[in-house]
Amino acid sequence: RGRTRPRHLLPSRAPHTKPKARMPCGSARISAGAFFLAAASTRAANHQAGSTASRASAAASAAASAVSCLARHRPRARPYCTSPSLGALFPACGRRQPSTSHTERAMATSALPRGVGAAELAAQSCVALGACSRETPLLTLADVQEKMAAVPLWRLSADTSVITRSFTAKNWQCALDFINSMSLVAEAEGHHPNFHMTNYRDVRVEVTTHAIGGLSLYDFVLAAKLDQIEVTYSPKWLRENSVE
Repeated sequence: RGRTRPRHLLPSRAPHTKPKARMPCGSARISAGAFFLAAASTRAANHQAGSTASRASAAASAAASAVSCLARHRPRARPYCTSPSLGALFPACGRRQPSTSHTERAMATSALPRGVGAAELAAQSCVALGACSRETPLLTLADVQEKMAAVPLWRLSADTSVITRSFTAKNWQCALDFINSMSLVAEAEGHHPNFHMTNYRDVRVEVTTHAIGGLSLYDFVLAAKLDQIEVTYSPKWLRENSVE
């Protein structure tokens, strides 16, 4: 009793430290800082100003200074990386600049060129020609080959009884838009094709006169009208088919 313990035997006490508050990162940190800055400016302005008008003016000035602070410290977007390979390996060095030509080809709605005589065929009407029946005249091979020049997007089958058009749309919706437009044209003309959509965007249209089991003038009139429907094609399909 009365003795003091050696210092190394005394219980260790951690110094009283105040826990540090975590600050948000990025734009949240800037927004919080600007908010507290605006609040402090407003309190100082209210303390100094006595009248209501002076307080309103001081608050407006404080808000303007806060907005100015946000504008100065807003995080800037990363610049485009000039090296595609470097941008792919190190995304932090900058964003990859999109290819303008590829984007334009992907988003452009393309109407492919038509052959000679397509306008004359499209000007005709299947309704005006009358309803298809077993008495509908069957086109000869010479007539079929002559009219095939007007619809170069279509292909003649081996038995010369069907003409077919195939393409790849940009996506599902673009393919469906063409099919919906084709349905309207077919209903208005009273002449209906067969169609297939596979792989969610590959479209194939087959036109023939079912009543006679071969090709008639109705088929080429309908084909010319379907060629007038604009389609958003797949850029890859356009390149592979040498149509750009």
